[in-house]
Amino acid sequence: MTDIQMNYDALSRLLADFYAVTGQRIGIFDYRFNILIEHPKEHSPICSKIRSYPEGARKCYACDIRGMKESASSGKTYTYRCHAGLLEVCCPIIEEEGIAGFLMFGQVLYDRNLERQRNEVWNRCREFVKDYAEFCRLFESIRKIPADYLNAAANIMTACVGYIRLEQLMKFNKSSLFEQMLHYIEKKAGTRFSLSEMSRDLSVSVSTLCKTAKARSGKTIVRLVNERRAARAKGLLADDTLTIADVAMRVGLDDYNYFSRLFKNLTGETPTAYRRRCMAENAGHI
Repeated sequence: MTDIQMNYDALSRLLADFYAVTGQRIGIFDYRFNILIEHPKEHSPICSKIRSYPEGARKCYACDIRGMKESASSGKTYTYRCHAGLLEVCCPIIEEEGIAGFLMFGQVLYDRNLERQRNEVWNRCREFVKDYAEFCRLFESIRKIPADYLNAAANIMTACVGYIRLEQLMKFNKSSLFEQMLHYIEKKAGTRFSLSEMSRDLSVSVSTLCKTAKARSGKTIVRLVNERRAARAKGLLADDTLTIADVAMRVGLDDYNYFSRLFKNLTGETPTAYRRRCMAENAGHI
């Protein structure tokens, strides 16, 4: 099951319309920072040149991720310069369950202070464009726009995000979020972690996590975590070389007394009683 549902055709048309109106190349990414759709598919000449080098492609991807993380952190449209000195704009697509993806456009420069920008871009790109004459040709091909035009295009892109949400063109699968939560709990059941950490790692608000857990299981997240810890503890208690305190530590609880109370509350037996019963049952099968 995929994490995201998306209307590929409708999103492709939206990006094509954005390009037709603004002249700006635009792309849509998922929340894992994978590119989904680009329009047009071709990068600008200078970006294509840089990306033809593995190190250049790596730096471009790292900048894309940085821009998406910044916009995700603020929840707002974010404008920045990439490693080559070109302007990029990124906007998060925020759904109820968290950030589903991002819209991003750029590969442009402001139309002022061109000599200063030329020198800056040259200094940043000379490891990928070693011939200055070739660089000058590539620099001339970069689109230069006024600051207010960039801001207007950013506002239009932000409006596109609102349209994507309204028409539900890109959204989380509800069941997928719950599965992610269960997988996270399974992975973290042997350690101490907080709801805020879980929220951050899954890019979902704490309130959404709590609502999803209750809606899908009828239980709180704390209950789900404790049940997983108790289930893991049962397996560990079968190993009589481990003390009860050792078992508690291995399920993320360093308070022996709290672990014992929790285990009894969930299973009806103390850890010691459960171990004795298991050992007696196992002995009977020898």
